[in-house]
Amino acid sequence: KKTYNKKMEKFCTVIIFSCFLLLQTSDDVNAACEGSLFAVNSTYSENLNSLFSSFASNIVANDGFYNTSIGEGSNKVYGLALCGRGYEKQPCVNCVEQAIQESQQRCPSRMTSFRWTTRHSDNASCLVRYANHSVSAKLEVWPPTLSDNPLNIEPPKSITLFRREWEALANLTVQSATSAPDNSSVLLKFYSVIRAEFTEFSDVYMMMQCTPDILSSECNKCLRQCVLNFQNNNWGSQGGAGRLPSCYFRWDLYPITGSSDNMKRVSMVSRASTLPQGNAVLNPGNEKKGRKIRYGTIIIIVVPTVINLFVFVGLIIIFDRRRKSYMKTINECSDCDGQSMLRFNLGMISTATDDFSPENKLGQGGFGTVYKGILPNGQEIAVKRLVIGSGQGDTEFKNEVSLLTRLQHKNLVKLLGFCNEGDEGILVYEHVPNSSLDHFIFDEEKRLLLTWNVRYRIIEGVARALVYLHEDSQL
Repeated sequence: KKTYNKKMEKFCTVIIFSCFLLLQTSDDVNAACEGSLFAVNSTYSENLNSLFSSFASNIVANDGFYNTSIGEGSNKVYGLALCGRGYEKQPCVNCVEQAIQESQQRCPSRMTSFRWTTRHSDNASCLVRYANHSVSAKLEVWPPTLSDNPLNIEPPKSITLFRREWEALANLTVQSATSAPDNSSVLLKFYSVIRAEFTEFSDVYMMMQCTPDILSSECNKCLRQCVLNFQNNNWGSQGGAGRLPSCYFRWDLYPITGSSDNMKRVSMVSRASTLPQGNAVLNPGNEKKGRKIRYGTIIIIVVPTVINLFVFVGLIIIFDRRRKSYMKTINECSDCDGQSMLRFNLGMISTATDDFSPENKLGQGGFGTVYKGILPNGQEIAVKRLVIGSGQGDTEFKNEVSLLTRLQHKNLVKLLGFCNEGDEGILVYEHVPNSSLDHFIFDEEKRLLLTWNVRYRIIEGVARALVYLHEDSQL
């Protein structure tokens, strides 16, 4: 039987590995489409195609940055193209052509668009931008686009220390990227890439670049807004990027494609200790000034503070009582199915999922919807709410739960419990924070995280789970 299981495991591995071979690696492209639509065969469309044709033939001849306009009146198209500093001729052209192709596919018939593109196959990065208004020498910080690594950053000791060092690195990279004077003759002047040593990480990479047609102060503003956008929306990820029409920011725990030119190496271990906490590092010039405070001002500040403190303490007491009540409910729950399977009451699940809030929705399939929930003890769960009115009786539902309980394997998501109050049929699973594999396979950016080593380990795990289900389970 063991020999048969090994053969089956190898067979499953080969089949799944073959499926991965069908996935083609994709370049990192992030696009924003704005403005009204134009007709496919209109004059504006013809002018836009002419603009695209001029980019590839003129960007290298203009030292990596080219801006122009084509047409007249309402049909006039403005555009610019930019290659990353240290570019090579053909990779630069390839990157721009790739960005143009993606523009035509992702933003068909849109009058305004921009994209910062990373072409991994050529180790090149570039920007292509066009609009029905002038884009030259004009700072624009809308619309923003963001991307991140789906894995969370988990320093071994202190996330607070990591954040302080990260913000110190962001501040240093902004200063380095905007240090060139406005009258500098260097065309791709607003650029910086730094490889930093953190207390708990040996290498953290950060790259920033602005279009060279704006002022140094405008580049500074643009980059700080980019970093702030990432912090407010994607903080906690193991790398990511923020893009605006006038600038680009990215950081990672590994070298960034297209950013090898003039890389600096610094240590943030000592720098972070001299900087203020929080986002203050990205908002200099807000130092407090000494002022004379009158007694009336003190009363205005102190009285509301004391009131808020009492309210806060009261809320803590109420929350603690509710938590103890829920914990008591959990501890007293003894209605199990003989296989250590916990029966949850509907009220507890409703509270854990915020009454099945759409914001907690993880996904939906043919048999029901899955929500993220948090139990009173802090444990994260995935709640699968089966379709109501399926006709399945209480006995049949319990029998199905009993069967699922007997499936225990490290490569299978663990079933924690169930709820069958009224017409509800609910299954409670352990929460898997990295989501399902399809979120990585069909996402053009996350797909790049699936190295062949990672793919092999995933395939091996899936194969072991399949062998368990077909051969080794108790069903």
